[in-house]
Amino acid sequence: MTVNKKYVIIRDRVEIYKDFTLNLLYYIVDYYLDDKTLSDDVDIKNHYNFCFNKVCDEFNKEGIDFSKNEVLREYFYQFYYLQFYKINKDSNSQDITITHFIKFWKNVFNFEKQKNQTILSTLIEIYTVFDTSMNKEKNILELV
Repeated sequence: MTVNKKYVIIRDRVEIYKDFTLNLLYYIVDYYLDDKTLSDDVDIKNHYNFCFNKVCDEFNKEGIDFSKNEVLREYFYQFYYLQFYKINKDSNSQDITITHFIKFWKNVFNFEKQKNQTILSTLIEIYTVFDTSMNKEKNILELV
């Protein structure tokens, strides 16, 4: 991504995407059993899909369907697979990790704070992935 591109990002959508992202994180943590129970990749994928589907069901009740967005599903799966499921945890580090994720995602979606290039790129990337659901598979992130 080149630095001199400008994008129009709709603030209301960012709030929806942040809510989805944080709800997914909370479900992953709340329904997480332990490393022994979720050590196998199949079990990890099943746990993740359960959590993702649960968040999608909540948003479907509000008329927003993210359930068919396989790119979004895979985006978060890859992120949490490496950053959560496969990271070494003990009882204290898990709390620190959750706090880290909350701060990270809030920083990505925060409009009030100036962003470095990495965080801005993450926002644009995830906004684009989410937007395919909001626009029935059409990307409307406008290049200005």
